[in-house]
Amino acid sequence: MKKVAIQGIKGAFHQEAAIKYFGNDILIDSNPDFKSLVHSVESGNAHYGVIAIENTISGTINQNLKLIADKDVTICGEQKIRIIQNLGALKGTKLNDLKEVRSHYMAINQCRDFFVKYPGIKLTDASDTALGAKSIADNNLQNVGAIASKHAIDQYGLQILEESIESDKLNYTRFYIINKSDNKIVNEKGNKITIQLVLSHDVGSLANLLNGFQALNISLTKIESSTIVGSPWKYQFFIEVELNDLSTYDDMLDWVSKQTVQSQILGRYQSCKSL
Repeated sequence: MKKVAIQGIKGAFHQEAAIKYFGNDILIDSNPDFKSLVHSVESGNAHYGVIAIENTISGTINQNLKLIADKDVTICGEQKIRIIQNLGALKGTKLNDLKEVRSHYMAINQCRDFFVKYPGIKLTDASDTALGAKSIADNNLQNVGAIASKHAIDQYGLQILEESIESDKLNYTRFYIINKSDNKIVNEKGNKITIQLVLSHDVGSLANLLNGFQALNISLTKIESSTIVGSPWKYQFFIEVELNDLSTYDDMLDWVSKQTVQSQILGRYQSCKSL
């Protein structure tokens, strides 16, 4: 049975993504934070990890890109899921009774528009959406709510006060599937590649890189810039490209190597089309 590391506990969206990608026949390895999740995979404790990388409301989780780049893991897949955020509390609680709502900071960001109508409610960060719900149940916290999935609210015996409170109903999170680099099998049919790279400060360096992708009929699907710790005012890029012709992979590698000061392939995998 595959052991899959996630951030959070039972009921977390990471668990939902893991089940959607691998199926129900998996052993979940719960971790309190993303760093612990990656370490579990890198150390060989877990066969795979499922780690959130971006949300259509909150944006990219840059720290997770850096974690993957810095550790001995590789991206071997991706999964997208629809995120429906619900407001839960102890049974018998009414929405107007709430003084505080707990959840992961990204979930809070996704629901801020809802809470504009309730300025008296304090929004408090928790390490995980499901953990916020569990803490309310375990400690019988009165007048405290949690933003979480329906599964998590049901799991910990709470009631739903409001369904689907996210600001944008087209709310999706994309997750990377990672495994230990030593165990990786290059997916020669993978059409998507994630790359970390550093460019020179020469005029047109980024444009030249992208023009080469165009010439190879390669689509740029994502680009993020990030600071480099220890190198003030220098930046790295994390990019994702899709091959429209799998045979261009080696040419793409050669082009990236020639156009960059430094580059690292973080993974080659099949893009996720279904939600």
